[in-house]
Amino acid sequence: MEELEIEFKNLIDYPVYDRLRNTYFKEAAVITQTNFYIDNTHEEIAAARIALRIRDTGDSLMMTLKVPQEVGIMEYYGKINPTMLDDEHINQHEFPDNIRQQLESRGIDVDSLYIVGALSTERREIPYDGGLLVLDASHYLDTEDFELEYEVSDYESGLEKFETFLSQQGIQSKKPLNKIQRFYARHKALTSKSLS
Repeated sequence: MEELEIEFKNLIDYPVYDRLRNTYFKEAAVITQTNFYIDNTHEEIAAARIALRIRDTGDSLMMTLKVPQEVGIMEYYGKINPTMLDDEHINQHEFPDNIRQQLESRGIDVDSLYIVGALSTERREIPYDGGLLVLDASHYLDTEDFELEYEVSDYESGLEKFETFLSQQGIQSKKPLNKIQRFYARHKALTSKSLS
């Protein structure tokens, strides 16, 4: 129901993505997943610097609350009923208990939450030097971006291995906003354009 996630991320351009996809990730299975991001009209979740999403992998729906820690991100998660995606507002009684408790403890009105939008990712994963190397192509709000991630259990050694990999591949270090931050930045840009 909860776990500490330690990962390093780097934005890459399409030529680097294409090169890695056709070398390191050539044999990797393609995993398609869609994240539905959730907040309320007052954007209390974004303001609290946490993230709430429903991830649809095609086989199951998982709700995840991500809470940044001093090192890594604590994830609270639980399976949900597919009908949760059918309504405009999300029924608070269908929330996994651990997530509802975390939101309520932060004073967030669980009864006013709705799905702001979706981001779809084509993901490839391979084991790499004691961790998991992940190649993502994400599509959202009429844009796309490409990202390399390295998921590990130890921060210090993981960071060193990831920086070494980037250096060996001639990839410029470019720490990105996380996916939900990129989604909201794009959402805000589009919304403010339509209002002006």
